[in-house]
Amino acid sequence: MSFVNLVHLKPLLMILTAAAGSVGSGVMLSVYGGHKDPGTFVISLDPSSMMSAVNTTITSTITVTGVGGFSGTVGLSIASLGASMTTTVSPTSVKVPLNGSAHSTLSLKTPSTTGTYTLLVIGMYTNHGKATSSSAEITVQVVSNQDYTITASPGMITGPNGATNTTTITVTSVNGYTGNVSLTFTAPFGYFTVTGGTNPLRIVSGGAASSTLTIATDTNTGLGTYSISVTGTDGTRSHSVTITVQVVDPTLPPYIQEDLIMNGYTFNNSTMLTLNLQNMGNGTTTVASYVIRDASGDAWSMTSWNGPTVQVGQTGTATMFIGSSCPTCIYTGITGLFFTFQHGSTYTVTVTTSRNNQFTYSVTY
Repeated sequence: MSFVNLVHLKPLLMILTAAAGSVGSGVMLSVYGGHKDPGTFVISLDPSSMMSAVNTTITSTITVTGVGGFSGTVGLSIASLGASMTTTVSPTSVKVPLNGSAHSTLSLKTPSTTGTYTLLVIGMYTNHGKATSSSAEITVQVVSNQDYTITASPGMITGPNGATNTTTITVTSVNGYTGNVSLTFTAPFGYFTVTGGTNPLRIVSGGAASSTLTIATDTNTGLGTYSISVTGTDGTRSHSVTITVQVVDPTLPPYIQEDLIMNGYTFNNSTMLTLNLQNMGNGTTTVASYVIRDASGDAWSMTSWNGPTVQVGQTGTATMFIGSSCPTCIYTGITGLFFTFQHGSTYTVTVTTSRNNQFTYSVTY
């Protein structure tokens, strides 16, 4: 019995004591106080609403917060509400401290069928046979993972004002996407005329389709760099690509913007590496040297190299060697520390073009 209960019972005790005295010493007196309110708890989810592709694992944080002086161990479970979704809760029970919170993680594996699904997270606490519960809903919108990409080749156009150039917009199916993609563009007002070919583009599963854009600058277009955005839309799906147009002085030689991106790589063996490099610039690019570094900075370099020449918009393969496979390479660093590629290790590859532009990539064996 708490001190507060005794204070409130004092007048009753005085009355009962007086009554006991009047009937004699043989009377036994018992007084019972009520139990203290144990409080309760609430459950919240972060996030409580999600969008995810089919057959994907997503997570939400479950927070159990005590209210009104609650403390105790709360068990957690999931009610599917008809959702065909695989769920796990870790841990399945949490100990909530006095005036505090405890956390658990809800993992969801989305089904292969699109739609909106609702789950109920239930918390249960039992004390002296009395059960207290709380719950919270989580809504998951499952969407298709079919999609498409959009690219422009070339991605940069250079020329004097009044010139006309073309670029090819390619839309490629991803994860079996099939549909019609409508192309729109946004260009600087009054400076450019953009006209296109096929639109919309019909994309079949695993395929691609292209449209050629003609881009003409006005004779009054000022020197400088401009951006044209091309957007491909199908319903709620929308992807964009930016085309850079550089207007230069016609009396000067054309400016070559080099841009090499790595589309993939292969470790042929422990001393041989091949990079797939795509030329996204506006001129032919030749790779003239390379350096391959490990995490400690030890490096193999080839300073005079007959590397690949890659045309605009095309992809070339650059095959590089280290260690015993490259007797003409220069090694710098701790002797013998880096002589082969090691599984699980990450390396930095820097290539230098004949125009002395450098591009750096990261690869893991």
